[in-house]
Amino acid sequence: MKKILYVYKWATMGGVERVLINRALAFKKFNIPVKQDVFFYHDSGGKEMLRASIVDYGIQKYLNIIDFINNDEYDYIHSIDTPEIFNEPVDLEKLIFECHTSYKENRGYLKSLPEKLKGLVVPSETFKKEIYDEIPSFIKKKTYVISNCLPNAREAISQRQVLNKIPVTYIGRTDSLKNVEEIIMIFKELLEKLGDKFILFIAGPIMKEVDLFDIVKKNNLENRFIYLPSISFEKMEELLNFIRCNNGIVVSASKGESFGLSIAEAINANIPVVATMVHAHLVNSNDKFLYKQGNITEAINKITNIYYDRNSTEQKLPTFKRNFNEDRFIEDWNKIYYK
Repeated sequence: MKKILYVYKWATMGGVERVLINRALAFKKFNIPVKQDVFFYHDSGGKEMLRASIVDYGIQKYLNIIDFINNDEYDYIHSIDTPEIFNEPVDLEKLIFECHTSYKENRGYLKSLPEKLKGLVVPSETFKKEIYDEIPSFIKKKTYVISNCLPNAREAISQRQVLNKIPVTYIGRTDSLKNVEEIIMIFKELLEKLGDKFILFIAGPIMKEVDLFDIVKKNNLENRFIYLPSISFEKMEELLNFIRCNNGIVVSASKGESFGLSIAEAINANIPVVATMVHAHLVNSNDKFLYKQGNITEAINKITNIYYDRNSTEQKLPTFKRNFNEDRFIEDWNKIYYK
């Protein structure tokens, strides 16, 4: 049995925790003997939520939280964007860094990674190319992709359409990199073009740098806007099912992504998406679902095309799921650990 320790700065019950749960679900599904522990330097309210999710998903054999680091207990240690691991007495030859952050200022540590490091892992080939010039030359040859994975979507719960407007939905943080203000601009002009057929849903934590409600108010969209605070992983499936049953679309105006989990989750739930080019790897670069960041008109045209041709759009979605299914993740994992 392989024993892996993950080290991460903050327990927030965000994207990193979602990735670890999905990996555990994949190991459970394929009966692969991998025991994963995770150590957090700071609890930002996520540890108890993660413990509860581990029990809810029945993955206690594959994922657990620990309170102390013992280097000798593990075959490999994965530090996820956490250079603080170098303060621990850790064997560099079994230390792997995982870079998942699309915030350039948070990955400055890449330039000073030591040569003895076992390797560097990133979640997509696209992101690997983006950070390639930030990686020391001796690490480049041992930089690997381990794709994020999503469990196969369950058959959608039968649900009738309850909205008289189509939900245009963004799921994620509302900060400047995620570019939520552009989504609001797109939505406003969409109403002007197609009429009062849509409602804007934004779900996720509000960052201080973006005054979401003020932006909505300035654009006179208060009566066409619904805000949903952070949603637990277990409830996300219900939200996506609701969006799908009401013929919704999931959008992203993000300026940078290491992977793009919310767009992948939408595709996995058979919901059409319109997203910036940084998500190209999730839709096989299919132009029908992509727009150039900042080009509001192009984004509106893509949403309009989906609105008028939803059936053929939905038929294309299953071909994209290979990019983040569990088989793909296991293949990537095995290339590193079972060569």
